Amino acid sequence: MCQNIKKLFFLFLMIVISSCKQGANKKNKIIFDRIEYIYSLKSVVNDNTWKGFTDPKFSIPLIYYTGSSCYVVNPTGKFIELYTPLLVYANNKLKIYKTKLLDSISFHMATGITFGDSTSDYNYKSPFMNCSSVEITKKAIPGVNSTELWATMVIHECFHGFQYKHISYLNYIMNVIGKYPSDTLEKIYKANKWYQESIDKENNMLLAAIKSSNSLYTKKFIDTFFQLRNQRRLRTVKELNFNVKPLEEIYGTMEGTARYVEFSLYKDFATMPADNELAKLDTSYHSYQYFKHYKINEDQWLYLTAKTSYFYAIGFNMARLLDKLKIDYKRRLFNEGNLSLGQILLQSQKSK
Repeated sequence: MCQNIKKLFFLFLMIVISSCKQGANKKNKIIFDRIEYIYSLKSVVNDNTWKGFTDPKFSIPLIYYTGSSCYVVNPTGKFIELYTPLLVYANNKLKIYKTKLLDSISFHMATGITFGDSTSDYNYKSPFMNCSSVEITKKAIPGVNSTELWATMVIHECFHGFQYKHISYLNYIMNVIGKYPSDTLEKIYKANKWYQESIDKENNMLLAAIKSSNSLYTKKFIDTFFQLRNQRRLRTVKELNFNVKPLEEIYGTMEGTARYVEFSLYKDFATMPADNELAKLDTSYHSYQYFKHYKINEDQWLYLTAKTSYFYAIGFNMARLLDKLKIDYKRRLFNEGNLSLGQILLQSQKSK
């Protein structure tokens, strides 16, 4: 009798252990599938929106945060030396390592890089994309209710990595933005009504130019945009003793193009077939149902300055306008260090 009880207990223990392993394996597979999904979307962006995005020389490591661990994709040798992570998955393109949580921050969605005296940091002069899991992101940002939406945010940040890997561009922006807090422009916008009103009018000119089917009106709207912007910038120097131009040119280009790439997936998702492998396990993956009949006016935060940090919307709309005008700007941006969307748009007007 006692022997039978021991056998039953041993059998029960094996079932529990097997069940735990299967649960852990399933959890890991969802993580690996999501990471592979991100890299497949990078290829979509490269093919449909921004050539060169998947070029290995512009690729950066990705850190996926769960509540208890970090999964690090294609880390640098320095990172491996610092943290001795465990290799848990590999294919012909990706090596995924597991390590302890790197910090106690509750939510991650940013591409980080350090300079100055922080030479021991794993991301010293070497950008890493940091993202929280879908589950953590849902709690932090309730509107993000699917793996697809989460993925567009991750791609936005991956595009910042692409930007930063252009060394002349990175050196230029760090020499400028490193001198000021990151919220400098937004504070000026919120504290000065005349500044807000001008920004919103400037953006309306860009939107009008995008919608216009008349080339003469399009040019008029663009000219008015530059007139309003120049007047506001001069007034800012005069009344606030601050030149916003360098910061606006940098942030408008940097954040505007990242948003542009993020939004490009919204359009691609409308016609993309479902990822059947991801759908097997990931209940947060909704097979692009939200995007089947998507219209941009459902997300005014993308293009209205009053709904977002204003330079995101301005830059996003500039990129869309340059597309409409059939101006080849993607080949030049980031390769010519200090070149901005605004400068390219202005050059296009002067050549007419």
